[in-house]
Amino acid sequence: MALRLNVDMNEPADRALILAAEVIQAGGVVVYPTDTLYGLGANAWNAEAVKRVQAIKKRPDTKPVLVIVHSPEAAFALADGVTEAGRSFMASFWPGPLTLLFRCGVHVPEALTRGSGKIGIRVPSNRLCLRLSELGGCPLTSTSANISGEPVPGSVQEIERALGPGVDLFIDGGVLPRAIPSTVVDVSEPVPRLVREGVISFEDLKRIVPTILR
Repeated sequence: MALRLNVDMNEPADRALILAAEVIQAGGVVVYPTDTLYGLGANAWNAEAVKRVQAIKKRPDTKPVLVIVHSPEAAFALADGVTEAGRSFMASFWPGPLTLLFRCGVHVPEALTRGSGKIGIRVPSNRLCLRLSELGGCPLTSTSANISGEPVPGSVQEIERALGPGVDLFIDGGVLPRAIPSTVVDVSEPVPRLVREGVISFEDLKRIVPTILR
């Protein structure tokens, strides 16, 4: 039976997060609360752990996996260069609900990119996520904790019933309110392109980089 840790979302105790980080470092998979929903977290550098996440979700192997990092600097280790537009969006909206698609670095596992040549990265505003990534010393996979194509449960109890025994540890931050997903922008080329409009509107993005395309 998987371990469950109860945490205060506003003041998460390091003791619980250190244990979760150790599970991640060992190649395990954890369920953790983000600023938008519960996610499935694993060491993004560990291809086998990423494949475990895909298997738990019953997700097609062709779909890339997004990651979260604790700082913009940590994103540079995954990206093969950052455009001027990318830097502008990072400075304006990170930490926050903006996922940026960069050209991926040569050392990024193919299990993350699925041949797309791009890596989706976000620095969340959630203190728990930031600290967990920092303690783990790695980028974390950040895909929703649900069976692919099904609704995302709002509580750990529902997630545990839906996903079954594949998860090693659950970080329970209580029932999360329904949230709009992050906005996704492709900054792999000099002219950025909106991929998905979420919390941050196209108009807000355009105020920062007027050349952005839909």
